[in-house]
Amino acid sequence: MTLNTVQKAAYKQIQSDARFLYSLTQQQPMSINTNYIMMSQPYLGLFADGAEQWCKKVGLKAPVFSEEEKRYYTDLRQGLKLYDLTYLEYKTILMSKFKESDTYFFNNRSRLQKYFGYHNVGADLCNGEFTGNTVLCAMHTPVDIWNGEELGPWLRDISIIAGKLAAYFGCTEYEPYQINNNINVKSIDFHFYQKCPLKEKTEFGFILFSILCNVNYVVEFIDKVFTDEIPQKFKFAYLQYYYLCGFIEEINKVSGSTFYLNNSLRDRSFRNCLAHYGLGQYLSTDDLIVNDPLAGLTIKAFGKDYMMTKEVLFAYLIELTAQIKEAILK
Repeated sequence: MTLNTVQKAAYKQIQSDARFLYSLTQQQPMSINTNYIMMSQPYLGLFADGAEQWCKKVGLKAPVFSEEEKRYYTDLRQGLKLYDLTYLEYKTILMSKFKESDTYFFNNRSRLQKYFGYHNVGADLCNGEFTGNTVLCAMHTPVDIWNGEELGPWLRDISIIAGKLAAYFGCTEYEPYQINNNINVKSIDFHFYQKCPLKEKTEFGFILFSILCNVNYVVEFIDKVFTDEIPQKFKFAYLQYYYLCGFIEEINKVSGSTFYLNNSLRDRSFRNCLAHYGLGQYLSTDDLIVNDPLAGLTIKAFGKDYMMTKEVLFAYLIELTAQIKEAILK
């Protein structure tokens, strides 16, 4: 099968995502625990579902999904569209997962925990910034992780196809992306809301805390941990940003809050291109920039090169997280 120039650029983007996910699983020197892997689940779904569909479309003989795998990875990538839900829908799902977590840990308290109190949420920190929590991880996973059954073997087996797809795109043919081993990553268990970092000890506070964790996973963890300027830094941040623009507006209407997120980079066609490896629907051969991390997409969309656009995008998101931290954290 011979790929045209634009298809080759798309292939390179898929290959980069495969290498990123492989790199994330190889970072033993940092002692990254499973929360960071689980926070990446929507991006695993983006890669696996998108790569399998793209290969079928262009006629490559890559591994294909079974019906069960198709349902799982289609659902898994929906974690990238959580903020496309209405505020009420998002709140209902998130707080349902929170209650499942609280019930599970309450029912499994040790004798000491019955006396001193128990933890119901684990949170990840990178250089002191919250970058994930276990309730979000449950929300990202399209199976019931609190049902008491042993899910480990099933999750292992359903993940095999993603590994095969990553291998098909040569993820192990390159060294893992370089990381900064001086980054301080750790996890802390809390009881929300008795002993937790929130001054806003309400469901609304936990919703904002989870938004903070989701955004910081990219702008504080992925961006700071990986020293290479990899396209995932921009792509994952943009997919958060695109849906948050509307979601933050709805939060303000519902709650009377005044959070602000600049929406000047919001572009549906650009988002679709990033989410589906659809370079051919957006770029012509003349638009391609071979050495650009995103093949020239940002220049076509915004008239700015990759790094200039990334700086603007990250500034918008960090401005939002600063507002959230001021509102909810002690």
